[in-house]
Amino acid sequence: PPSGWTGIQNASVDDSFLTISLPFTFYIAGTGYTTTYMGSNTYLTFSAGSALYASLSASNPALPKFMFGAADNSYQRVSTYTSGTDYVRIRYEGTAATGGVVGSPNIVLEITLFNPNVTGGSNILELLVGTHSRLAGVANVANASTAYATYTLAQNQSYVFEGNSNGTSWTIYTGYNINY
Repeated sequence: PPSGWTGIQNASVDDSFLTISLPFTFYIAGTGYTTTYMGSNTYLTFSAGSALYASLSASNPALPKFMFGAADNSYQRVSTYTSGTDYVRIRYEGTAATGGVVGSPNIVLEITLFNPNVTGGSNILELLVGTHSRLAGVANVANASTAYATYTLAQNQSYVFEGNSNGTSWTIYTGYNINY
C-alpha cells in the first residue's frame, strides 16, 4: 500500500470479508459500532461480516450496511488509513468477477468513515468511486431490512452519505466527478 496505509489484503479473495476496527463509534440503524466489515462483494456491514453474493438487496445480508455496486465481486487489495480518531479510510481494489489479479482492478473505491464528534454529531461516510465495472450492482444504505436511501452509482464520482446522530435517517449527496 502507499506510505502511511496499512495493507490488510493482498491476494484475490472471493465471498469473504475483512474486519476493520474504528477508533470511534459510528452509528447506523440506531446502534453505535466500533467495527465494520468490508465484504469482497462490495459492501460494508456492521454487527457482523457477510460473504453473501447472491440476491443482494436492502434486506440481504440482513445487517446494517452500505452497498457500493454490490454483486458477486472479489477483492485483491484492501488497505486502510487512519487519521488519529478523526476518520478511517478504506481502499478497495477488486474485480467484477469471482477472481482477479492483484494490481489490475476494475473496481476501485475509497470509503471514509468520519468520527461523529468531528462532524457536529452527524454520521458521515464519503465514497470516492474510480473505475467500477459493476455499476448495476446494489447501491444503498440500509438497516437489516429496509433501504434508508438509494443512489445511482457512477464511475469517477464522489458521494457523501449523511446520517443523523443515531444513523436512522440518511441523505446521499452526489459530489464531484473526480477522474480517479
